[in-house]
Order: sequence, then structure tokens, then C-alpha cells
Amino acid sequence: MKMVALVDCNSFYCSCEKIFRPDLRNKPVVVLSNNDGAAIAFTKEAKALGFGQMCEAFFKLRDRIKKHNVAVFSSNYTLYDDISKRVMNVLREFSSKVEVYSIDEAFVEIEGDENFDFEAWGAQVRAEIFRRVGMPVGVGISKTKVLAKVANKLSKKNNGVCTLLTDQKIDETLKDFPVRDIWGIGVRSASKLSIFNVRTALELKRFPDEKIIQKHLTKIGREIQDELRGINCLSIESPEDKKNTGNSRSFGYDVFTKEELREALAQFVTNASLKLRAQKSVCYGLTAFIHTNPFKPGPQYYGIDSIRFSSGTSDVVKLIKGAHEVLDHIYRPGFGYKKGGILLNHIVPKNECQMDLFAPSSDDNEPLNNVVDMINRKYGPQTVKSGACGINQSWKTVHAYKSRHFTTDWNDLLKVEL
Repeated sequence: MKMVALVDCNSFYCSCEKIFRPDLRNKPVVVLSNNDGAAIAFTKEAKALGFGQMCEAFFKLRDRIKKHNVAVFSSNYTLYDDISKRVMNVLREFSSKVEVYSIDEAFVEIEGDENFDFEAWGAQVRAEIFRRVGMPVGVGISKTKVLAKVANKLSKKNNGVCTLLTDQKIDETLKDFPVRDIWGIGVRSASKLSIFNVRTALELKRFPDEKIIQKHLTKIGREIQDELRGINCLSIESPEDKKNTGNSRSFGYDVFTKEELREALAQFVTNASLKLRAQKSVCYGLTAFIHTNPFKPGPQYYGIDSIRFSSGTSDVVKLIKGAHEVLDHIYRPGFGYKKGGILLNHIVPKNECQMDLFAPSSDDNEPLNNVVDMINRKYGPQTVKSGACGINQSWKTVHAYKSRHFTTDWNDLLKVEL
């Protein structure tokens, strides 16, 4: 008997900050977005004080934060990424099939006989992750991904673990579960379904006219309906199944020069190509974009273009060169650019890479990339990188309240006094 578990970290960004700050246990914590512009993560203690509106401007919250003595942190993505990897590594000890869905959640396939105690499995996962990483998680277990998502939403009210294993229990849960809260539905699709008096997950599950669901919610909606019925439509994906990966950031201030944009895109390529090599994949295409600040008055510009490679590559040098070629096409002088990013697409496993019959043999600088990756694993991210990424990186995101890199920088390791 196979079941699907969704393991979701609780208030992930805030919980990462609290791991190394025991003085913040049971205290209100807020984490800010890039450039400290808005609040994006809150602990339950902060929500109890009235915080919790996603993307509310930080300057509007300053007085309330000071009044309630709320701890504030800038986004520390290096720390969050490392904590995420530690959580996922623990999960892989419980199952060989783990799909990392986002930085703070993963789907896990569980296989057991009819006497297998799935709830005890979930409790063990929670305990082990908290013991070894310090991260609180919720575990939802059911027959499909969509049902596991439903179970996970209810796990916080059920000591962190919720199992929906029988048809009777599933239906009892779905009859009170709003259709808008179903993974993949949302408010807009729920509005369409309300026309047909479909307001709960159970009503969607039992809706007889599948053609109407297909018409209004497309194929995805039909798959969600079948998933609610216990039919697996969304399989557990391996890293090799990913079709694209990317990296983007808002700049600390408006960037006007092409040289700074070249540095930024080179850094984004460096970050994304590392993911490719880690999962032993290559890409056949690269997309780069830059755009101005839509919240500022005046002319706006959004530039985007792509480049194709004759054979698959994960070589950071070749990818940076490709990103710079795209930038040459999309850059327009006279604008202040607020954000840029790259997307690596058409990803395939490295062992399935097909070479171009009519192109010269591809030199992917594999030995060089392997050495650089090994050094960065041992001595910390970005210890060695391409000079194209720049040194000062004045375009970087503002982090006035950033915590230390507790797990990735020797200088930021916690010191224990005996």
C-alpha cells in the first residue's frame, strides 16, 4: 500500500532564524522581503499581535514592531537554503522517493503493508527533523498529492500529523474543506465553480459532469478532481524531471549601467548552474530578463530573450557567456532597472545529453567546474567564482537586519563559552 506525505516546515523563514536564537523561542518574529521592503513571514506569536498581512510595507509596521518588541530579520537565503537541504536529507533517510516541491516542503512516497502505522511514521519524521535540524514541521498523509496537501493543512490542529487514509475519513474532511483552499484551485477558479454550486472539496469530488470541470478548470482541474477521488495523477518527481530552474533578485537600488547588469546576471547564472551540476543535469536553453520598477512613475521597460545551446551544458563559463549575449539584445540605456534574473530551461539528465552532430565537440570545462564546486563545498559558497560576478556587487540586495551565516561561514559559527 502506497501513500503520499507532504512535509511542510512551519513558518520556515522565521523558524530558521529561531534555530540559532533560543532567546526568541515563543517570541514574535517577522522576516522581510528583498531590500527590506515588506513583511513576508511571521511566527504565530506575531500573528497573534495582529501581524500577518503578506507583503505589507515595512515602513508601515515600524511603530507597531517597536511597540510590541518584535524581532525583525532581513531575508537570509543562504541560511534558509542550507537548512532546507538538511531537512530534505533527513527525509531521504525515510524514503527513496522524495520530491522537493519548494524550499520548505516536500512530497514523500511511503510504502507499507495493511498494518503499517502511517501516523506513527509521521510523528517519527517530525521528531527526527526537529532533533537533528531544529525545524518544526507538519506532516499530512493520504492517497494522493492533493489529499496530502489537505491533510497537511489540518496537521497543525492535530499535533502536527494528520492522516486521511480511508474513504470515510477523507469524505468527512472534504465536506467542510472550502474548494478555494484546495491546492491548485484558488479564488478565481473557486468563483467559477460557485456558479455550479460547488463550494466544498467534497462537492468538487462528486461533481458528475467532468466535461464542465475540464472546460472551466482545464486539464489541471480535472486531475485535481481525480486526485480528490484517490486517483494518482500527479506522480512524485525526481530532480531530473524538473524542466527548468532559475535565479533572480531585486536590486538594492536602480541599476543603470550595463556593466552592473552583466555582474548580476553572471551571479544568477552561477547560483542556478550549481543546482544543475548538483542534480547531474544539463540545460539546452537560457532565458534572461531585466525590468524597471513598476511602482515608480515614468516610462517602464521589460526586456526578455533566450538563447539555445547546440548541446546540453552545465558549464558556468558557457552559461555566463550566453546570459551576456542575451543582455546585449535586451539592454536599453536610460532606464533604471530594479530586477533581473535568468532561467535555465530544457533540462535533461546529463547521461541523456545528445551532442550536435554538426557542431564541434563541446568543451564543458567539467574538471574546472568540479574543482570549483569542491572548494565551495568545503570552504563555503562563493569562495571561488567567476570574475564576471564582480567583487563589490554594489547592486546587491539591501539587508539591514540580516542574521549571520551560521552554517556556511566559518566566521559566523556560533561560539560556545565553557
